Amino acid sequence: MNSEIIKKFCDLLGEERVFTGEAMSRHTTFKIGGPADYFLMPDKDTDVGRIVKICKESAIPYFILGNGSNLLVGDGGYRGAVIQIYKNMSAVTVEGTEITVQAGALLSSVAAAAKNAALTGFEFAGGIPGTMGGAVVMNAGAYGSEICNVLSRAKVMTTEGEILELPAEELELGYRTSCIPKKNYIVLEAVFELTKG
Repeated sequence: MNSEIIKKFCDLLGEERVFTGEAMSRHTTFKIGGPADYFLMPDKDTDVGRIVKICKESAIPYFILGNGSNLLVGDGGYRGAVIQIYKNMSAVTVEGTEITVQAGALLSSVAAAAKNAALTGFEFAGGIPGTMGGAVVMNAGAYGSEICNVLSRAKVMTTEGEILELPAEELELGYRTSCIPKKNYIVLEAVFELTKG
C-alpha cells in the first residue's frame, strides 16, 4: 500500500475512517473475504466524489459497498479501495408522503420509517437484507412489488464526480436491472412517494 495515498485518504476522512488491510469477512453477510487494500468510510456525498477522484488519479480500482449482502469476496481480498456507505450515510427523512433515503440505509429501516409515519407501499422491502443503494441499482423487489413502483427520483454521481438528480423513469428500471451499472453511476440517495395507509 502506498503511504502517500493513505495520507490523502486520511486528510480527507480522518484516520478513524481509513483502514488498510481490512478483512472483508467483517463486512459481508456470509462472513467471507480477504483483506481490502484500503477500506474507507465516507459520511457525505462530497467525500465519495473526492475518494473517487483520488482513486482515478492514482489508478486504484474502487468498489462501493453497502452492508455486504448479496456479495462474495475471495480469500485474496480486494486490490483497491472499498468505499463503505452503509454505516455513515444512512439517514432516512419523512416529509408528508415522501421519504428521502441515503444510499447506505437498510431497507428494513426505510420500511420501519414508513410504517411509523403511517405510509404504505414499502412493505415489500422490509425483509430484503440490503441497503438502498444496491436496491435501486438492481430494482430490488419481493411479494409482487419492487423499487420502481414507489421510487420518485434518485441522486447519483457520475465517474467524473458530477451529481445528478434523475427521475425514476430515466433509470431504466427493469426486472433486477437498471442503467446505473452500465453508466457507472454511484447511487447517493433515493426519494420515494408513498401513500397514507
